[in-house]
Amino acid sequence: MLFKTTDIASQIPSVSAMESAPKGIEASVICTDQDESLLRADMDMNLIESIGSLEQGKATHYYSWGNFNLVRVLMNIIKQTGPAHVFMTSYSFSQKSIESISLHIRKKDILSFRLIVDNRVKTMSPIPFQMIMESFDYRCSSIHAKIALIWNDQWQVTILTSQNATDNPKMERGVIYTSKEIFEFDHKNLTDEFNRGTA
Repeated sequence: MLFKTTDIASQIPSVSAMESAPKGIEASVICTDQDESLLRADMDMNLIESIGSLEQGKATHYYSWGNFNLVRVLMNIIKQTGPAHVFMTSYSFSQKSIESISLHIRKKDILSFRLIVDNRVKTMSPIPFQMIMESFDYRCSSIHAKIALIWNDQWQVTILTSQNATDNPKMERGVIYTSKEIFEFDHKNLTDEFNRGTA
């Protein structure tokens, strides 16, 4: 069925209404059928302020402006969950992020680690890819998703984000879920993709 833009225009907030909204939302809570969601968006927030504290049954939605990447979010979550298993994907990876993960594996903050990276990492980032080969249980695939799964006996956390495992001075969007159902959905699909990947 086709719609005219005039049929739905009344459902879209006007520009003036959007302009009057606060530019930074430090901490707003909304309720949905699934869970409660914490909304955080402020250019001046650091990582800890942007992510806040994990709570079972709550999802945290955030924006960042290049002041942290996926690996730094991951490490912040592990500080809250305690030692945990990690399964992540990234389109690109920096040497600094690899060194950070390797350090936390040695410290036993990360109990196990699996990784899916895009096939292009081999040619685009040969030095980081060599480090990945030597350090991690990994697979290459045609992947653009940026996801980190973190779990132990108490937590099943999913980070879904536009952020890679590289530093990037751009606006990014992410959400952290504590839902068992979302975790299991992602874990199954990423495990299937890992098994289809190549070394």
